[in-house]
This record gives sequence, structure tokens and C-alpha cells, in this order.
Amino acid sequence: MSAADNMKGMFDRTIRNKVRMGNFETTDQDILSIRSLLQYPASPFSVADFCAGSGRALELLMEESSGVGFGIEPNEEKYLELRSRIPNALYGGYEECRISRDTFRLMYLNPPYDSDSETAEAKVERKEKRFLRHLMMYVAVDGILVYNIPRRRMTKDIVSMLVANLDDIRVYQSHDDTYNQVYTIGRKRREKFSRASEVERILALMQEGGSLERLPMLDVPVYKVLSGNIAPKYFRSSNMDVDQVREVSLKSTLTERGQEWTTPKKPAARLQPLLPDKEMHRVLRMASGRLNGKVGHGDMLHVLKGIVKKEINQVIQEMPGETVVTDSEVFKITFKTVDRFGTIRTITG
Repeated sequence: MSAADNMKGMFDRTIRNKVRMGNFETTDQDILSIRSLLQYPASPFSVADFCAGSGRALELLMEESSGVGFGIEPNEEKYLELRSRIPNALYGGYEECRISRDTFRLMYLNPPYDSDSETAEAKVERKEKRFLRHLMMYVAVDGILVYNIPRRRMTKDIVSMLVANLDDIRVYQSHDDTYNQVYTIGRKRREKFSRASEVERILALMQEGGSLERLPMLDVPVYKVLSGNIAPKYFRSSNMDVDQVREVSLKSTLTERGQEWTTPKKPAARLQPLLPDKEMHRVLRMASGRLNGKVGHGDMLHVLKGIVKKEINQVIQEMPGETVVTDSEVFKITFKTVDRFGTIRTITG
């Protein structure tokens, strides 16, 4: 084999690896064409991309709309780009995430795939098929799915799955012929059922020499995207960065209850004496528990707990012909305070 052939083989493998790793992202021209097929609502709606890369495609898909984006990306470098573009971004694979089903009004899927994997899992089921099968459940009923894979990978099993779940299916060819990508677009139905004639129609389009239209730029959209579903109950990854941990902690009910408990709303005015008392009187009242609760004002507002414990001091005296044991009681006073910032202090006297 010549040096030129070696270089070509190396280049081809590099290209396949880039695609497999999810680095080949959709071109702006294709996204803008897809956008022209969609009629967006005026009120907010959810848009998802679960292999989002840098988030450029998702960002462009939602540009100048009320769309709320949800993206997932397993590549750390690209995740950082995604997070800068899409507020609802998760790091990791979708398998590591907890996501609410039947949620997203619009989902764009550009799945990873490989042609030379020798793993047992890949031999059983190709990545792009597994990706589609697992993620279809997260599209809302009447939601729009856009599925993007190479034309030669639109095999009967993939087409059958799409037809079983979608109505009003349209298939278009990409404007970029580098990887011969095709886009399948359809609306998810509630019930799944097979339609052999529709499967055959799409497979005929996939044949070499089949007449397949490129993505059009329409003046009148053909798919209506519904509003809503912008706050899914579950959208969380088992891999969280520091900022996400902080956000989750601040939103937690446990944090909220802790802040309520450590931030008194009203001082315990009813426990104050009628006349000014001396320092010893205040200590005795705190020690006896009469001032337990919220006390103080402004920056000095805090929660106080007074505890009195009795201790026995024993003194032994040896006298001629006898031993004298004397017990005396000593009361030890301890105070604990929690200020509005959650700082706990213990004072013992």
C-alpha cells in the first residue's frame, strides 16, 4: 500500500472517529431550513437535544423564539460551550440522566454512530437505533421529532421504528453532502402501530438514485409546535458541576427550611421583663429557658437555647478516726446560638 493510501485511510478513520464522538454538528443552513418548517407558539415551549455538542444547533433552532432549551452532552469541552449557550444543560450521557417522559414539544436528535465498533453491544444494536429507541419516550404526544442520520443508515429497522411512532413524516436530504445526512421529521402519536406501505415509501427514497428533496426554505411552515412543558419534573444528571450543585442546594426544601429556622421573623418581645433587669437576671432567665427562641434585632437577630446541667462536686476529708465526704451541687450553664447565616456558637459559663 502506498503512502498516499495510508494517509487516505488515516484521514477516513479520523473523520469516522469525529462523527462517532459527536463532533460533526449540523450546519447552520440545515438548521435554518428545518426552522422554516416549524411554526412556533408565542408562549414558551420546550426544545431538547440529547447529544447537543456545543449547543450551536439548539441555540439557532430557538433563536428569536420563546423556546426553552434542554441539552445533554458527554464531551466535557463541548459541554462547557453548551452550558454557556443553554441554561438547562447536563453533563454526561442521557443514560446517566433522570428525565421526565412525554415532555418535550420539539426534539432534535443527531445521534452518535459507528461503523467499525467490535463491541458486543454494537453488534446487537447500532448506536443510532438505540439512541432513537431510548429517547423517543421523552417526546411529548403531538411533539415534533427531527432525526438526523446518514442516508445509508436509514435501514428498515430504523424506518419501521420511526413510522410506528410518528405521523405526517417527511424526509429530506442535507445541503451538506459530506456525510450524506438525511432528516426525518414527524409528529409523535399517542399509540404505536405499524404501516407497511409507509415504511416501503421511505425505504424507496433511501435507495441509491432515489429522488430525495433537499431541505427546503419554506415561507409557510408545515408543522405546528405546541407550547408548554418548560419545567419538567425531572431533568438531572448524576454528573453535576459545582454551579449545578450550588443551584440544586439553594432550591432544595431542606435549605429553605433551614433558612426559615435560622432567620427569625419576630423577636420574642413577650418574654422581655417590664422593668430593665441586671446582667445576672438576664443570664438566669436565659439559663432557665425563659428566653429560648428568637431574640435580638437586625444583624443581632438569632435563635437562643439555654441549658442548665447540675453537677455534683465531692470533697473527701480524712479526719482522725473518720472520713468526711461532702457533696455540693454546682449548676453549669450552657448557651447555644444560631444566627441568620446559620453560624452555631456555644457559650459555657
